[in-house]
Amino acid sequence: MAIDRLPSGRFRARLMIGGRRHTATWLTEADARGWEIETRAAVAKRRGAGSVTFAAYAERWFAGFIDDAPDRARFEATLKRRLVPVLGDWLLYEVLEADRNGLYRLLLETGGDEDEGDTWECLRLVLEDAVEDLRAGILDFRAPVGVSRSRR
Repeated sequence: MAIDRLPSGRFRARLMIGGRRHTATWLTEADARGWEIETRAAVAKRRGAGSVTFAAYAERWFAGFIDDAPDRARFEATLKRRLVPVLGDWLLYEVLEADRNGLYRLLLETGGDEDEGDTWECLRLVLEDAVEDLRAGILDFRAPVGVSRSRR
């Protein structure tokens, strides 16, 4: 993905997926990066990317942590106590496509706010890695793991 700052101060994001160009203009660079996640999720969904649950992906993601990584214990706790109980049955593309503010509110409503920073950081890292795995073509959405449920 390429992000350019335009003379107007806005940010233009350009993305190539499967030989097809996607372009959008945003007020902030963070909005442009969020658009990338949402766009890749929509493309993955159209390609039949609908059978890996968030829990299955998060388990695989966490298994990649080095045993002595300083964040390992707090992310393990965050996954077990907050993210997987709330989002575990969701299909990964549903989490990728979901409104970030809506996810944030849902997680706060269902788990309090005592570890809110860890929750948001862990979720962000899992989703960023999911986008990278999609980009690299190493995420196999075809394995029959989950059942689709409407979230909107």
